[in-house]
Amino acid sequence: MPWISRTRLADMQARIEQLVEERDGARKDAGAHLRASLRTAVRCRELATAGAVQQGLRVGDMRRADRRIRWSRLALARVAAALTAETRRADALQRRLDDALGLNDRDVAAEDRWQERRTDKPKPGPGVTA
Repeated sequence: MPWISRTRLADMQARIEQLVEERDGARKDAGAHLRASLRTAVRCRELATAGAVQQGLRVGDMRRADRRIRWSRLALARVAAALTAETRRADALQRRLDDALGLNDRDVAAEDRWQERRTDKPKPGPGVTA
């Protein structure tokens, strides 16, 4: 495993935290946009149908409204696909960074509970709760 300085490690960890925050923010924003688009599409269809019935609009107007709704749904599907792709990309980058830092190493995983197995661990005295 290559040696990494503490400052380099701290910089990398700060960058990871920043990327994770950006990813989480993007997920939250995309979810909000997705829900808003769905509500808008449903409301547009309701209004178009109600308006056409009330005003007796032509069939062509209804077709245009249907095309707009279909276009909105396609745009929404593209946004959802982009969110999925970005999430996969961020997860892959996180895995690569973990591999580069050696966090997925077998030795690191074996040492995760070293405090419990320490031989020099002080034993609590009488009346002391652990």
